[in-house]
Amino acid sequence: MPRKSKNKFDIVNNEVHIYRDEWSKIALTTYREDYYEELSSKTWSLTNSNNVEKSYLKNKELGLLHRYIMAKWYGEDVLNSMTERGYIVEHMNNEHMDCRISNLEFLKKSYNTAKAQAFDIDSKDMKHRIAVNMFKDFDTECYQITIGCNDAIVGFDNKGVKYYVAAIMLLYDCDYSIVINDAENILRLYETEGRIDVSKTHACECKVRKAIDIKLTEAEKDSAIVIRDGVSYLILGTKKAHINSVHYDKGWTPIK
Repeated sequence: MPRKSKNKFDIVNNEVHIYRDEWSKIALTTYREDYYEELSSKTWSLTNSNNVEKSYLKNKELGLLHRYIMAKWYGEDVLNSMTERGYIVEHMNNEHMDCRISNLEFLKKSYNTAKAQAFDIDSKDMKHRIAVNMFKDFDTECYQITIGCNDAIVGFDNKGVKYYVAAIMLLYDCDYSIVINDAENILRLYETEGRIDVSKTHACECKVRKAIDIKLTEAEKDSAIVIRDGVSYLILGTKKAHINSVHYDKGWTPIK
């Protein structure tokens, strides 16, 4: 009789949530029917039980979860070839327990070290002002940088009318290392000059999401969330609520 996993598994919105009662964080990966039975039949443990933030998920038979997932999506031969060439499997948001395929990419080890010393630190320090994240869409092979605007960032439409920006999304069809450089430069420019200049990036397309203008009562001005017609809205700028990440636009491809 097969040994039962010590983990608990939930499928939520095409994601697999993996956890144990004693863990302080939930691990994530992308659901796919062809490997879910194997994945959920194994016991996944933390590589560093004393520090969840620096821990990876590992199984004695299947190895590290992020490498297991890359092998399933790209093929074992590709994973082995990239490893031999000096590439590692990188967590784009530096969250080691986030093994969704949109968060995993091959990156040279030296570049990964440089990213850890720059973008990974700066993005964490700046996320309460602008939440900058990178993603890869496996189906389109394009990258995206998303910027969640926790600060009150102003934009102007083609008629010169002012609006507040909720999020900015940038599309890339170039090398991942260029995307990393752009993400770091976005953070550096905003930190030093308080502005975001899309024209200085290598993005091939850009989308801007305008913030919804909601009139608040005096009581609501100190709230984190307000409800209108049964819909909940996050109130930014009060320091009580922040956007940590804006999800990528799946299937977005460059206009030919």
